[in-house]
Amino acid sequence: MGLLVEYSLAEGQSEAQTAALKDLVSGLKAEGLEGFSYTGYATDDPTRFIGVLEFDDEAAKRRFLDSRAFAAYRDGAGPRFTAPPKTTQITRVASTLA
Repeated sequence: MGLLVEYSLAEGQSEAQTAALKDLVSGLKAEGLEGFSYTGYATDDPTRFIGVLEFDDEAAKRRFLDSRAFAAYRDGAGPRFTAPPKTTQITRVASTLA
């Protein structure tokens, strides 16, 4: 189970979003939470970023949503976005990852 997250950024917010995503990942690692992965991507459009989350189960999804790192990211996100992030539920069907 997973989520595709599409971020629409305000002009000039690409560097701030990059820093915020790096802080999110660093914070998640520091919390030592398990059962999920998050990867953030910049696109060739500096106002569009993508995130891919994968969860082992609903409990892992809840751990991510309840994490201090995600709370800090979410609380600082408003000024960077032109709209709330769009999420789409996804399911992995093939991957070179384990």
